[in-house]
Amino acid sequence: MAVTSESLISVTEKVMRCIADEEIPIVDVGDYLNGDIKAREQLAVDLRAIQESLGFFVIVNHGVSQDLIDSSFEQVARLFALPLKTKMKYQVGYHHIGYIPDRASSVRPHDVKISESHKNHKKDVNEGWAFMRDRLPDDPKVLANIRHRSTNKWPDELPDFRPILLEYQESMTQLALRMLPAYACALEMPADYFDDKFTLPEFYNRCSWYPPSVLETNYLSVGPHADHSSMTYLPLMDVPGLEVMAPSGKWMEVAPLRGGIVVNTGEFMNRWTNGRFIATPHRVVPPKKDRYALTFFFNTNDETIADPLPTCVSPGGQPKYDPVVFHDYQVSYLDGNYNYSKDSN
Repeated sequence: MAVTSESLISVTEKVMRCIADEEIPIVDVGDYLNGDIKAREQLAVDLRAIQESLGFFVIVNHGVSQDLIDSSFEQVARLFALPLKTKMKYQVGYHHIGYIPDRASSVRPHDVKISESHKNHKKDVNEGWAFMRDRLPDDPKVLANIRHRSTNKWPDELPDFRPILLEYQESMTQLALRMLPAYACALEMPADYFDDKFTLPEFYNRCSWYPPSVLETNYLSVGPHADHSSMTYLPLMDVPGLEVMAPSGKWMEVAPLRGGIVVNTGEFMNRWTNGRFIATPHRVVPPKKDRYALTFFFNTNDETIADPLPTCVSPGGQPKYDPVVFHDYQVSYLDGNYNYSKDSN
């Protein structure tokens, strides 16, 4: 049976009712990822509705092994259980790669239009470990000492960590690449529009530990912010903590869902779509028990320019943002959010 505009709208109305009820939509992408064209049409319509109103949703049946996700979470727990002295051997520096100590960041929206109403001046209560695309010492960008394009700092004390995290990163990269045609169609562009912009996609995989806070209540694990990425993918664990700002201004909890992955728009995509796909403020509140995250910030090729898509500027209208190269934007964002020495590698 052919899919009709009425049937597409009918399903999307359910998504919009979910948002109106201040709930995070859950979207099954199984049929789409299996190559069903009708499912791609439906997902594109749903994506458009979600990204123009809330900017957050949860996908299920995404094809990433839950066993792999579970193993990755186990490795991250072991990573942050290392002694502080050991972790500090791998501390971040010039390239924002490695261990990020507790209260080393005051994360906030980088985009001025978003940040004015969501200022955050307190230090975030969490530890992190930043990984970029894995590079060899003879990589041209490593040799040229390009910011944030150096070799990763893998913990020698955990021999199983690197292979498991590399498998996780590759699985998430492939999922993100497979989602791109749906995004292109949601923006009324050809399905292959993004293909040449993600031939060597960069990513920033931030592993995090959010311990139960013993500080006063006005401290947050992560303050209100929007991500720098094109899209962000976050597998859910069984401990809540992530909250998303609803259109009403209310904070909505993202409920734990085994097998679910949260997906949201980043500020680079927000600029690229001339503000059409929104980068929604979100935060992490102190959890009741240890919470870990495997946040996967998925990005374009370094050279990609966020110049507004033609379908995102009305006839006679003006772009809301100046064009910006992705690598320049990422450097500016990270430098503005993290308090670490840039004098060392």
